[in-house]
Amino acid sequence: EVMVTIPNADLLSQRVCNLSRIHQSQVKQKLQFSYADSEKLPQLLQDIKTEIRSSCPTVITDGSRPFRCFWSSYQPDHLEVILDAHFRVKPIGDAYAENKQNVLQAIYRAVKKNNMSFKVAE
Repeated sequence: EVMVTIPNADLLSQRVCNLSRIHQSQVKQKLQFSYADSEKLPQLLQDIKTEIRSSCPTVITDGSRPFRCFWSSYQPDHLEVILDAHFRVKPIGDAYAENKQNVLQAIYRAVKKNNMSFKVAE
């Protein structure tokens, strides 16, 4: 259960959402890979999406919400990939936590399938 306290003054100047009334959720994840794996990235990106489609039946792939996995930038010591996926799961509770875990496991399977590893911060 999520409990949030918002001062009255902030209610007037900010947008507030009741999470219990939202029926869709998002998993956005930044991933880091070595420059040595740059040629493997295009296949990895497709495999991540394939793994998520097969292991997360609530993923939204009809075009109404983003389902993206793309190489987003060059960083000094790594390549950055961003996953942005939306699901027909409320953004609170065990169902959300389990769904996010399934997404993370799908990413891991795709990385291993492509004989890659995550870039660890030094």
